[in-house]
Amino acid sequence: MVASAATCMAVGATAQALPSEQAEGLRKSIATHSQGKVTAGAITRTPVPGLFQVVSDGEIFYVDATGRYSFVGGSMIDMQQQRDLTAAELDRLHAIPFDRLPLQHSIKEVKGKGTRHVAVFEDPNCPICRVFTKFLDQIEDVTIYRFMYPVIAPQSEALAQAAWCSRDRASAWKTVMAGGQPPQAGAACDTSGLASIMKFGETNRINNTPTVVLASGKRLVGATPPELFMQELEQGGRRSK
Repeated sequence: MVASAATCMAVGATAQALPSEQAEGLRKSIATHSQGKVTAGAITRTPVPGLFQVVSDGEIFYVDATGRYSFVGGSMIDMQQQRDLTAAELDRLHAIPFDRLPLQHSIKEVKGKGTRHVAVFEDPNCPICRVFTKFLDQIEDVTIYRFMYPVIAPQSEALAQAAWCSRDRASAWKTVMAGGQPPQAGAACDTSGLASIMKFGETNRINNTPTVVLASGKRLVGATPPELFMQELEQGGRRSK
């Protein structure tokens, strides 16, 4: 039985192996499409026709028969263009048309000519939000739409409501986002706008803060390195007329 099992395993392994000439051709294709950045080792067939397993530097990924498209960590990569096709598709799926945002309920700030537009959903108890707010304050030529989005902690909602009901909503929210307390609100006010923001976020699966929406509709979630954010803002921050 042991010998028989070993024989079956050996046959299975042999059945998966590629002829050396075909394997070498695929290695060359991978090297060409990746511009020499990927060196393929062992290449074997998979149960999926036209899909091959590649070992490179102790890691495993999969490629198509052309050697141009690879599958790594759940993403499809176009090695020739150095482009993550899955990420691009996710950007499309998660995009929020800027005109669909409840802009009437935002705190709008125009800096300089304000030709670039960005919306940000932020929570006063979100440390990254506070850092990002300070960063936004340094940017010129931008129109910022800030949305109160208290989802981090129970006390966030109370802070948001207090700021919302303040006479100077923008100033109160700025104080809250800096870690301070808003002026004590007077009589109860209409918070339906705040509720509309929360409903919009829930409908559009805005689950984390900060969540940024560029004029192009592209969504950026969480901590985005400053240099990358500026690139994204320049590429997608201008609204079409």
